[in-house]
Amino acid sequence: MAGRESNIVKIVGIENYEKIRNCKCLLVGAGGIGSELLKDLILMQFGEIHIIDLDTIDLSNLNRQFLFRQKDIKQPKSTTAVKAVSHFSNSKLIPYQGNIMDTNQFPLHWFNQFDIIFNALDNLAARRYVNKIAQFLSLPLLESGTSGFDGYIQPIIPHLTECFDCTKKETPKTFPVCTIRSTPNLPIHCIVWAKNFLFNELFASSITENNQDEQRLEDKQDWGTEDKEEIERIKQETNELHELQKIIYSKDSSKIVNILEKLFIHDIEKLLLIENLWKTREKPTSLTLEHIESSKKIDVSKLKLDQIWSLEEQIAKFINVTEILMNRYSIEKSIEFDKDDEDTLEFVVTAANIRSYIFGISMKSVFDSKQIAGNIIPAIATTNAIIAGLSSIVSLRVLNLLNYANVKKPTDINMAFTSKASNISNQRYLSNPNLSKPNCNCAVCSKVCRGVLEVSTVKLQTSTLGELIELIRTTFKYPNDVSVLDVSGQRLLADFDFDDLLDKTLEDLKLGEGDVLLFTDDEGDEDSNQFRKSLELYIAVVSDKSDDYIKLPSIEVPLIEKIEEAESNDMEEEINIATNANEETIILIDEEEALELDKQSKGKRLEREDSSDKDNIKKIRTTNTIEDDIIELD
Repeated sequence: MAGRESNIVKIVGIENYEKIRNCKCLLVGAGGIGSELLKDLILMQFGEIHIIDLDTIDLSNLNRQFLFRQKDIKQPKSTTAVKAVSHFSNSKLIPYQGNIMDTNQFPLHWFNQFDIIFNALDNLAARRYVNKIAQFLSLPLLESGTSGFDGYIQPIIPHLTECFDCTKKETPKTFPVCTIRSTPNLPIHCIVWAKNFLFNELFASSITENNQDEQRLEDKQDWGTEDKEEIERIKQETNELHELQKIIYSKDSSKIVNILEKLFIHDIEKLLLIENLWKTREKPTSLTLEHIESSKKIDVSKLKLDQIWSLEEQIAKFINVTEILMNRYSIEKSIEFDKDDEDTLEFVVTAANIRSYIFGISMKSVFDSKQIAGNIIPAIATTNAIIAGLSSIVSLRVLNLLNYANVKKPTDINMAFTSKASNISNQRYLSNPNLSKPNCNCAVCSKVCRGVLEVSTVKLQTSTLGELIELIRTTFKYPNDVSVLDVSGQRLLADFDFDDLLDKTLEDLKLGEGDVLLFTDDEGDEDSNQFRKSLELYIAVVSDKSDDYIKLPSIEVPLIEKIEEAESNDMEEEINIATNANEETIILIDEEEALELDKQSKGKRLEREDSSDKDNIKKIRTTNTIEDDIIELD
C-alpha cells in the first residue's frame, strides 16, 4: 500500500478506508473552492467523484483556481479540472459541463446514485436547488462558501439538522430600467449603464444579432416605467446605439467624437425634453463641444488609476481606449467585459464618469469603479483552500468514518466558520459550533413533507389529475378539499372553486420529469383546528416499469395545528432571486437578458422558497410565464 493510502488507513482504519474507496460523491462547482476540494477528495482516496460546472475558465480565475492555466481560458472548468488532476488521481473522475438545475441532463434519479454531495457554488438559486434535492432524497450535503477572508462550511443531514434555507439569505439589489437609462442618481447606476448597455451594444455582439434581438423583444420589454414618451425615447436610443456600432465596425477613429456627441450631448438634450422626469429631480447638464475640444490637450499616458480624473481627462481617456477597442473589435469580432481587461474596464469607467458628471453624481477612480463593475469581493485563494479542507475533513464525520469520533446523533457534528465574519472572537480564526435542529418555520425542510412520485411513461399519458388527487387523498388521508399547485410552472391546477382541469391527463397538463406538485389541505378539521401537512412531490418518470405503474413515497403526512400567518410577498421575492450568496449582487430588471438566463436553465427547477404559501400565487391557466424579469451582473 502506497504512502498516501497508508496515511488514510492510519486515520480511518482499513474497514472505513474500503468504504471511502467505494464511496461515490458529487462535487457541484469546479471554481475557487471546487478545484481545491477536488484535489482534497482525490488525496483522501474517494473512489468515484462526479464534477459538475456550467462555466468556462476566465482570465480572472487564474490567480486563485490553481488547476487552470493561461492555455485553458475559454475551456470548460469541469473537464479541464479533471485533466489537471489525472496524473495523481486514483479516483474515477467523471466531469459534466451543464446546469445542475437542468432536469433533462440531471433528473432526480441521477442524484440517487451518490452517497454524499459537496456544494462549491457561488450561485444562490443553484445552492437552494441542490438543498431541495438533498431533502427529497435524504442525501447528506456539505455546503460551503467564501467571501474574501471569510468562509464557512455547513454539513446538512436532511430532516435532522438545519438545511441551507433554514436561515434567511440576503436578497440582491435591484434597479429598474428607467433609473439606469434616464434618471441615475448614484455612481452604480452610471456604471451599470456603461457596462451593461453601452459596452454590450458596441462591442459584445454583432450588428445583426442586436437588430434581431431588438425586434424580438421590443414588445415584451419591461421598461420600469409607464411613461410612453420615455419608453419611446429609450427605444430610439437603443436603435441609435446600433448605428454607433457601425462606427466601431468601420475602424474610423475620427468618428469617435460622434459617439461622444451622441451619448453625452444629443441624448441628454432629448432627455431634457421629457418634462415629467424633472418635476422633482435636478436636470442633467450635457457636455459641450468645448469640453471635447479641451480634452485633446490631455496626455493620457500620465493618468494614474488610483486618482479621480477631471472631466477633460475622462473624455481624453474615453477617446483613447475606444480607439484601442475599435481595433481589437475588427480582429476579435466580439469583446466581453472583463474587470481584469484594462481596456474594457477603462472604457466602462470613463463612460460612467462622464455620465456621472452630467447628472451631478460624484465620479470614481478606476480602482474604485473596478470593485463595482466587476461586482467583486476580492477572492482569496488561501480562504478557498482552508474551507475546502474543512469540508473534506468534516465529510468523514458526516459519513461516520472516524472510529475515535463516532457520531451518535447528527447534532454531534460541527459546522465551521471564520470568527471574523461572525464577530465572535478576535483571538481565534475559526468557530465550530454543533449543528442545530431544523428551523420549525423553514419552508424547505419543516413546513412541508417531501417525496418522489414515480410514474411510468404510459401512466403519465393516461392518468388524470382527478385520479391523482383521489390517490393522494386516500393514501395520506387528506380531506375532500385539496388544492394542487404546479410549483415549477407556478400554476394553480385545482382547488375548491377551480376544477376545470381534473379530467386532463398529466401529460395534457405538460407535467413530466422534474416538475414539482404541491398538495395542500384547504378544509382541515374545524373542531380540532388541525390540518394535514402540505405535501410536495417531485415527478420522476420511469421507463422500465409496467404501463400502469405509479408509486407514492412511503412517508407519513401528519396533522398540524393551523397557524395564522401574516400576508407576505414570498412569491414575488422568489421570482426575483438572482444569485450570489457570498457577494453583494446587483441585478437589473430587464426582459432581454432574463429570457437568455431562462433559456440557459430551461430545465424545470425547484425554486420555490415557501411552498406552503399558495395564496400569493396567481391562478394561471397557461404554462410558464415570466412575471418579473431579472439579470445578474457579473
